[in-house]
Amino acid sequence: MARLRAALTRPRDEARMTIIEHLDELRSRIIKVGVVFVAAAVVAWFFREDIFYFLLAPAGDSLHGQLNFTSVTEAVFADIKLALYTAFVFTIPVFLYQAWAFVAPAVGEMGRLFTYTLIALASSLFIAGVAFGYFVVLPIGVNFLLDWDPERYNALITSDRYMAFVTRFLLAFGIVFELPAATYVGAKLELVNAPLLRKYRRHAIVVNALLAAGLTPGQDPFSMILMALPMIVMYELSIIIARYVNPVSTLPELREDYGGEEDERPPERVGGERDL
Repeated sequence: MARLRAALTRPRDEARMTIIEHLDELRSRIIKVGVVFVAAAVVAWFFREDIFYFLLAPAGDSLHGQLNFTSVTEAVFADIKLALYTAFVFTIPVFLYQAWAFVAPAVGEMGRLFTYTLIALASSLFIAGVAFGYFVVLPIGVNFLLDWDPERYNALITSDRYMAFVTRFLLAFGIVFELPAATYVGAKLELVNAPLLRKYRRHAIVVNALLAAGLTPGQDPFSMILMALPMIVMYELSIIIARYVNPVSTLPELREDYGGEEDERPPERVGGERDL
């Protein structure tokens, strides 16, 4: 842990930048991110129709390929929000790169390897979460809700509410899938390990249910269940990651509790004492 922290904070060279130079570089990188965001929003605006039907596709035939609006400006503002949401997603990699380029000179070789691994893992998990939400969960959830008792109810969904629901739903899934990446960081810093995560598994299930209720755009129980189940799976995956990244033997202060797992207890001495 001490070696990792030292590597993360070790200067790459002896050169030192003044505070003014740091602020000037930070301002320059923020401007670059802003320019990319504006450019992405403009491009997304010209492809707003394609993006619209892409997000409408999970609804299948339930909405017949159309949405409604209830005010004069709602349709226009819905397209603007759609372009901004799209620009936000495509600007995230640029933001991460600029943030990393800003701190890279102060990071050692081991720290750079750790950061590259973390960025690759976090990016892959976010994309996997959005893809899982779009191709698996969203079609099931949207069609189930829209086709609820069609004999009594007629779905009249506005463009603003539907697009807000879908974009927030997909972003929430991307965030939920980041749990293994957070566990990877915690395990590398020796803050968590597999026995500790197993010990608090029941607590985690309750917390996941509460987070699902908060992250789900809709307040219906079905959407919350669809959100909570992948969160539980991600927690179990986090236990596996923690087990391989940070074996229990590296955490002396946590060896007294092994969560009922006998296979991870350290070997005992002949006299019965544990070999710590």
